Amino acid sequence: MAKKTEFPAPWTLEGSGVIIFFPAHRQNVLSSAFVDPADKTAFRGGAGAVMLVHYTKADCGPYDELLYIPGFFEHNNKNYMRITKIFVSSKESVEWGRRNWAIPKELADFDWRQGDKEWHIDVRDPKTRANIYSVSLSPRFFSFPLTTSILPWSLLQKQEPKYSDGREFYLETPLSGKGSAKICFIDRVEGSRQFPDYHEMSHGPRIAVAVNPFTMTFPVAREVR
Repeated sequence: MAKKTEFPAPWTLEGSGVIIFFPAHRQNVLSSAFVDPADKTAFRGGAGAVMLVHYTKADCGPYDELLYIPGFFEHNNKNYMRITKIFVSSKESVEWGRRNWAIPKELADFDWRQGDKEWHIDVRDPKTRANIYSVSLSPRFFSFPLTTSILPWSLLQKQEPKYSDGREFYLETPLSGKGSAKICFIDRVEGSRQFPDYHEMSHGPRIAVAVNPFTMTFPVAREVR
């Protein structure tokens, strides 16, 4: 049987992950290199997030992920989230994440060690082996349900010319997922110039949540002008 080489949307994914929420500091976000100049006038602030995800099941095969969402951006009088920096461990995820949802994925190596009480995640440059982002976390206390129905937000990503036949448009993707979550303590973080430092981007408290397990659906995206 020939190996599958195409992975169009929709995708159904399962796994575990960590979400670090923080109140975005507008001036710091806009002065960073991780927001496209064309997007800066559309930035509306709000809550940003760093996410680390270990997909044990995905349409393109299992993979790991590290991503940054600066906050909300406005388009046609509606607010959307936008991923401005993202690394994944799979070439298939890079290619089809860009094709399906215009998510600007890059390739990296991941070392994901997940225990009952501690998680250690290291993300490195596949060519130089230099650190991109490393974190140690401790999930604590009781579990509680977490679902995107509470926060029905959508991604809006500008499609690359490579996949758009020369046209200019965005792809809107509503998020749908649920899982079992715990409050998470961040024990250690080591960043780099290749990934945003949320300590610099934010002000006020940062809240981390470990979700294990979760299920998520990425549907077919809708073109938006």
